[in-house]
Amino acid sequence: MFSRLLQRKHLPLLGLLLAQLLMGIMLAPRNNFFQIYLNEVINFPIREVSQVLALGQVITMFSAIVAGSLGDRWGHKWVLFLGMIALGLSNFIFEAEIPWIVIALWGVGSFGMGLIAVGGQGYLTMAAGAGVLGVASALYNWGFTAGGAVGTPTSTLVLGEDNYGLLGLVLAGFTLLPIVVASVLPQLQPKDDRKRKRGEPSTGYGVFLRKRIFILAMLRFLPTCYYGITSLFPILIKQQSGDNNAVAWFVTVYSISASLAQLVAGRASDRYGVRLPTQIAFGIILVAIVGTILTVPSIWGLYIFGTLGISAAWALSTLLPGMVTTAAEPEIHGRVFGGLHVMWTIAMMLGTLLAGELLGLDMRLPFIVVGVLNVVAFGLTFPFFRSTNPEVAPA
Repeated sequence: MFSRLLQRKHLPLLGLLLAQLLMGIMLAPRNNFFQIYLNEVINFPIREVSQVLALGQVITMFSAIVAGSLGDRWGHKWVLFLGMIALGLSNFIFEAEIPWIVIALWGVGSFGMGLIAVGGQGYLTMAAGAGVLGVASALYNWGFTAGGAVGTPTSTLVLGEDNYGLLGLVLAGFTLLPIVVASVLPQLQPKDDRKRKRGEPSTGYGVFLRKRIFILAMLRFLPTCYYGITSLFPILIKQQSGDNNAVAWFVTVYSISASLAQLVAGRASDRYGVRLPTQIAFGIILVAIVGTILTVPSIWGLYIFGTLGISAAWALSTLLPGMVTTAAEPEIHGRVFGGLHVMWTIAMMLGTLLAGELLGLDMRLPFIVVGVLNVVAFGLTFPFFRSTNPEVAPA
């Protein structure tokens, strides 16, 4: 199965996967240690840290909209390339100790994330043929998880106790590698390069008024609220342990676990259909939430149940294309994926802000809230999978 990827015609795809892996190695330590940097060096309390992270999500959401337009005009390669440059520049965030400069650089990096997300996925669909798209998509996502498993523990050798300035320089220098790889990727164009007809609507998100697609949006939104809370786990672990290595190993453990979960979920979906692994993933998230509520603030509880929940959330991301195929006809898949990205971003912001507001009151409170939301989500899987045929708009 993997031997198909080694064919000469897939060299652009292999280049993209290499660039994605290199970006994942850089992104994991950047994102995880940035929140600790805000807390310890800039002296932002957790509430303000969560607000800065949420601001980045807003910027990423709007940059993804821009990236879609630029990709159609310039090609996905250059959108991906510009996003990498923006992220590389944003690594100088660790050199600044002036709050507004730090926030501005975080905004630059967040804008770059939107460009990379849309440009990378757009290039992936052109570089991978139908026979390898599934495997290629899994490997593309592994760039984040497996890359994080490599990048975070390695970065602690540079960071030490608090050498954030050196960490920023190393990350900025390392980002040159994926930038070079992206720059030599060939520009790919769709085989059927049809232009949009005049008068054809550029939006059409009324498809989300369909019952089944609306349920799909909720199945994307509700578990992501939980995933947004887990973005603050590095701070919680650092506060409880006082050790950056504890944070690094947590990220390493959940990155490896999430990579395996993606593979298991994908293979299970191919063998049994998407319904069973989806419901199992939601069940595991509920177990992780209950376990976290019962064990906080223990380090071992955060490690075990945090890893379990994050892995299940990544598994759901792997299952998302199958869920879209279940809910909608191919002609509207683009709009469905676009709307789901917006739902994902909003849920990440709400989850992060919820954690920032409630963790200071009681560490259990945000998990109780998202626990209720995910009970609702698990219940929604039953009407969603009631039929195996996509819901088609009435004539």
